[in-house]
Amino acid sequence: MAEADTAREQAHRLLELWSALALRHVALGGACACGAGGVSLRLEDFELDIADYLQDGGERHEDADVAGWFKARAGQPPGSQPLRDLLDGVLSGAVPTAAADWVLPRLERTLRSFAELHGGL
Repeated sequence: MAEADTAREQAHRLLELWSALALRHVALGGACACGAGGVSLRLEDFELDIADYLQDGGERHEDADVAGWFKARAGQPPGSQPLRDLLDGVLSGAVPTAAADWVLPRLERTLRSFAELHGGL
């Protein structure tokens, strides 16, 4: 039970972090969205890319339980908020422990990297 609580605590922290990061903007092309020129995207625009990265890695994982869970969800269309859905699944216990233990550290590294690169929190 302690491992599940730890995964849920981590999922909750990551959900809060993602919620804070998702609305931030990333300036591309040398200008900020606050000024003229350049292109700006919200970090939320990268959500599907992050979810795809995790999905691909999970499907190729050597642990059959992890790979099996990710492969089983591969045919499902992603929701409008795939990272929130994944973290909600961990919080509700719908994501098996092996898959949660694999995905949460990777998602944490990714989100922390975004936070460091784009103004921190």
